[in-house]
Amino acid sequence: MILSIFSFKLNKKGSFLQLVRNEKEEVTLRRSKRRRKQSWWMRGFLWALLLVALCEAFIFRNPALYGMSPASFIGQITDVEKRLESQNTAKIKLLVLGDSQSMDALRPPLLAARYGLKPDEVFNLSISGGKAVDMLHLYEKHKQDLPNLQHVIISVNEHQLNASTDFSDNKFRYHATLAERLQVPHFENKMDLAFGWLLYSYGLREVWTEMAKLYWEDKLPQPPRDQYKYKWGLPPVEAREANHLGPAYAAEVAKRWMRDYQLKGVETNALERLMKELSKQGVSFTVVQLPRTQAFETIMKKQYASEQAAYRHLVGELSTRYNGRFIIIPPTLDDSYFRDANHVNKKGAEKITAELSL
Repeated sequence: MILSIFSFKLNKKGSFLQLVRNEKEEVTLRRSKRRRKQSWWMRGFLWALLLVALCEAFIFRNPALYGMSPASFIGQITDVEKRLESQNTAKIKLLVLGDSQSMDALRPPLLAARYGLKPDEVFNLSISGGKAVDMLHLYEKHKQDLPNLQHVIISVNEHQLNASTDFSDNKFRYHATLAERLQVPHFENKMDLAFGWLLYSYGLREVWTEMAKLYWEDKLPQPPRDQYKYKWGLPPVEAREANHLGPAYAAEVAKRWMRDYQLKGVETNALERLMKELSKQGVSFTVVQLPRTQAFETIMKKQYASEQAAYRHLVGELSTRYNGRFIIIPPTLDDSYFRDANHVNKKGAEKITAELSL
């Protein structure tokens, strides 16, 4: 009887221990499966992160991608840099920085003849729609390739210093540093631009999705309109648009330029940094405001007089501070010198060059 009871207790204890062992094994198995699942997700996340990083480095931050469309606002940057790299940059003594106005008005062959230089000693690094941030980054990127640079012409106008338009400017999204993006107005714009700095695939989504559409339609890559025949920068536009002359179109352009005008901000800071850098390197500079049609100037004086006065005062003050000159070319030319409200034609370029004194 006693042995039977003892045997029953041992069997009961053994069953209990087996149950405990089984429970432990089951818990271990569940933990192992959980670890394997977590490990699978972690590996997947790391591979996805690596894929994003590779796409950023070799696709979305690759200038060659945007260079497939040289007429686009970002593609033109690759285009002008390619033209600069094809030159013997050690020969360049005079450099132009600006926008489409200076592309048309300040033509290297004309400048070279005016100042006793050879055409290959002058280069125009202007881009269409170029603003101070663009000028600063283009200069900083290529200054080491310009050891004999003596003088820089900085072409400015009111729209280049309007910080309120930077958020919608894809060139700004391409060039701007994180610190520059955080200087734009409005918190939500700062955050959007900051995320666009982290992921160009997000920041430049409008650009590459449009390019993907063109590529799918077999319209890319596109050659530059001059087939690289013009060596000294992006080629000036020669076509004249008669419907873009006169008060109506001038008012349209002025309104676009001066929308929500904000003078002090990232663009004026970039202009000051550019002037400071040139002064530090011993490179003299002249800041030039090129003429627009008389109709355009009339609208500016009537509707945006205070903004224009503040802009001119600021640019003049900065130029003096860093030992440069600020020249405003008077709007005395008639419409025969222009291809539209704010761009001169070849005749206008010849007239401006002949009268421009550096």
